[in-house]
Amino acid sequence: MTSMTTIKVPTELRDRISKIARSQHTTMAGAVEWAIERAETEQFWAEVRATMTTPEARADILRETEELGGTIGDGLEPEDWSEYE
Repeated sequence: MTSMTTIKVPTELRDRISKIARSQHTTMAGAVEWAIERAETEQFWAEVRATMTTPEARADILRETEELGGTIGDGLEPEDWSEYE
């Protein structure tokens, strides 16, 4: 069984959590978990955007793209799909 604890939140916040839980057909804990997961995802992508938009990061991406560009071919001949045209 999962360990449980109690947190104190203002009544208004509890009511908002309850409303979200009802609309999602889940428990209040489920609603809190959903909100935290959403916040973590948003934070992750904000950090990715912040990291990837620096001039250094763009230069690294371009360098890697050029280095790996030659690995795209897998050595297989193109398939003939003309009979399906």
